[in-house]
Amino acid sequence: MRVIGWQVLVAAIGLAVVGALLFAQSSGLEVSYSPASGGEYVEAVVGQPTFVNPLLRSLAPADRDLAALTQAGLMRLDASGLPVPNLAASWAVTADGLSYTFVLREGLRWSDGFPLTLDDVLFTLRLLQAPDFPGAPDLVAMWGKVIVAKLNATTLKLTLPEAYAPFLEQMVFYVQPAHVFAPAVASELGRHPANARLVGAGPFMLKELVSNSDGTLQEAVLTPNANHFGVAPMLESVRLRFMPQAESAEAALRGGAAMGWGGAAPAAVAALLSDSQLQVYSAPVPKFGVIYLNQRNAAVDFFAEKKVRQALLLAFNRQGFVDAALQGQGIVARGPVAEGTWAQKSDLVSVAYDPKRATELLATANWQLPVDALAGTEGYAREKQGKRLAFTLAAPDDAMGRILGQLVADSWKKLGVQATVQLMPPAELYENMLPGRQFEAVLAMLNLETSADPDPYLFWHQTEIETGLNYSGYENRAISELLERARVSTSIAERARLYDSFQARFADETPALILYQPVYSYAVSRQVRGVQLGTLLEPSDRFQSVSDWYMVTRRTIRRIAKVP
Repeated sequence: MRVIGWQVLVAAIGLAVVGALLFAQSSGLEVSYSPASGGEYVEAVVGQPTFVNPLLRSLAPADRDLAALTQAGLMRLDASGLPVPNLAASWAVTADGLSYTFVLREGLRWSDGFPLTLDDVLFTLRLLQAPDFPGAPDLVAMWGKVIVAKLNATTLKLTLPEAYAPFLEQMVFYVQPAHVFAPAVASELGRHPANARLVGAGPFMLKELVSNSDGTLQEAVLTPNANHFGVAPMLESVRLRFMPQAESAEAALRGGAAMGWGGAAPAAVAALLSDSQLQVYSAPVPKFGVIYLNQRNAAVDFFAEKKVRQALLLAFNRQGFVDAALQGQGIVARGPVAEGTWAQKSDLVSVAYDPKRATELLATANWQLPVDALAGTEGYAREKQGKRLAFTLAAPDDAMGRILGQLVADSWKKLGVQATVQLMPPAELYENMLPGRQFEAVLAMLNLETSADPDPYLFWHQTEIETGLNYSGYENRAISELLERARVSTSIAERARLYDSFQARFADETPALILYQPVYSYAVSRQVRGVQLGTLLEPSDRFQSVSDWYMVTRRTIRRIAKVP
């Protein structure tokens, strides 16, 4: 009876509210609702933070989430991946692309109230330029060549030895407070005791860390940074609750202990989509499932034939794979530039599944089936000049590698192409097989998360064939020239035009088989509104619009002016 009584009371209140609104409207009043401050958002995060300094870009998702909420750089990335001013009020680059000037905003302060000045930026740059900086070697090498000059109290000039258009995206590094870390040297930065304070200039600041009785960190409580230079967050607090595994995070979300969870596997997303209390947002991540065809291996010299490469792509039902194996949580790749970025060719058409066309291409290239070939047998392999169209397809020995590798091989067998799947430990495949070019064909995940700029030079330029990341060994001078010009141009419009031409040529030449792009799924309670996902360089970019999120609305009633 008590439950029924509460239901009656709730229903009565609802009817009273509706009645009041109807009365207001009939009385010449207008009722509107707008976002207001308040509410605590709780998110389940898999893994523990290690409190590596934000400048080092920790591999722990929890560290990156905390940094995204509390830190800021001179520049940030907008929804399309373009660098825009953040702590900097403005920036400029010389026509030759060698010198960049940044003007710092005035009146900036750290979350602890201390002034944020250009000296903090210079302190951070000195850390990045130190020979013992414990970051990526290529990053250390790049910063070591940059000449840093303080022009005045708010103006910074950086001079490069040669033009490099992707340099601007490097300016998203998180500026660190000199008053907190100085006189620390770069080698001490990784485990500096002040890292856990997370003093920053982002929209939120760390209020407290809550641990379990055994000392395990349970959650981090963040509150709006009153000294933040940008739009003040509307959420009263954000609580990141650390979970040991994905299953725990999902249980917390479904059970009401959390209001958000990101990174669910495709199998879990289907269940989340059916939950009426949740809104599932999704965005492609900068990764590609790709098959490299070794065009430098004499044993498989047929990969140098464009029609063979085109036929192999046409013969695999990529959309079917995305729908079935990924349960829709992926995108059929249109080309080698990630979806949603400013550099992607907007009118590029995806290559559709067309086994008939694939057969025609191989036939016109004189790859013929033996007269007595029987479909489904090992002898069902096309031949030309005594050479069989057969090779080994290496794939990582993980859940997706096993499924995708076999699906691809089975599709090609119907075409008369014999591919034997060779499963490899992922570490062996990525650390030895790929760099050593010791493969015929290999299925791998091409990860573009290491750079915010969509520059594909490292993967497809001819100078990267021997020791770089051009694993297919594809050499095309026209494509290389396009990538060279795009790398030094200071005009985004010009770079976009050059990348359009590159993608059109890539689609025709098919240097490698770009299969699909994974999707990041983010489930959030419908109580939280204003959530938007732009281009994600990494999962923590889901917080790009966190200042616009809200849980509370304000009701405003005003009288409608009568028309005489």
